[in-house]
Amino acid sequence: MLLTELLSPARCLVPLAATTLADAGFALVSALESDGAVADPDRLRERIEEARTEDVVGYRGRGFVLHYRTDAVAALSLAVGVAAKPVCRELGDGEDTQCARVVAVVVAPRKEAARHLQVVSALGQLLARPGAVHSFEAASSAEALLNASGWQEVAIEPQLTVRDVMSLRPRSIGADTPMREAVLDMRRAGVSTLPVVDEQNRVIGLLSERELLRHLLSHYLPRAGGQPSGPPSAASRRTVRDVMTRQVLCVSPHQPLAEVASLMLNKDVERVPVVRDGTLVGFLTRGDIVRKLIGS
Repeated sequence: MLLTELLSPARCLVPLAATTLADAGFALVSALESDGAVADPDRLRERIEEARTEDVVGYRGRGFVLHYRTDAVAALSLAVGVAAKPVCRELGDGEDTQCARVVAVVVAPRKEAARHLQVVSALGQLLARPGAVHSFEAASSAEALLNASGWQEVAIEPQLTVRDVMSLRPRSIGADTPMREAVLDMRRAGVSTLPVVDEQNRVIGLLSERELLRHLLSHYLPRAGGQPSGPPSAASRRTVRDVMTRQVLCVSPHQPLAEVASLMLNKDVERVPVVRDGTLVGFLTRGDIVRKLIGS
């Protein structure tokens, strides 16, 4: 299935009359309303005005995807527009402003969670391709945008895959990193697990709170009135390599999500690195699957 199967000229706005990302979103939602895709416009707009962080995915300089799950719509729908000049959004927290000309809006009822994620993922893949973005930006009309060559570059998989749900560009750590530095890094990032990689970004281990606790219990915490097996100063000399587990279940971004979720449950694995040709490309946790399927 191609994304164009969800589009029509009425759902393609060229030019997209907007100066801000919020304006662009509402213009595209209005196009969906006019085309009969929205059963309860007031309810949808209330949902959009909540402005949750997870509702917007930005691809720097290339495009934005605004996506909402709500029963204000009866079926999954897509609208796309190309502004004459880049529309922007402020990221806050000292981060740069994101700007782009291409904006897409995806709306879906809650029951279509899997398909919704696939469409958002496919749009992300598309906007990551400069050639596709250039073909969209060159469109001079709604019909030209609908017939742009870029749409043929990405197809929606017949079922949900790991790639549709995984976290991109995951935080990782080197095996020779001192343990204290690794623990501080995990604490600052607010994560309980880090993939351990070599110089080529290949996964060679996993460092989690489980390994850390096992290490502390065996070396520094006395049991039943006994003595720690190592002096406190030894902690400063230990590295991630001394503590990490080398038995790591890795998955491919193209594996069916149902298959991987079942594997994680059967092996009692909380999180898995996602690799392509041995190289780390993502991270998947049970929480990712639950949050993104239940969603908003």
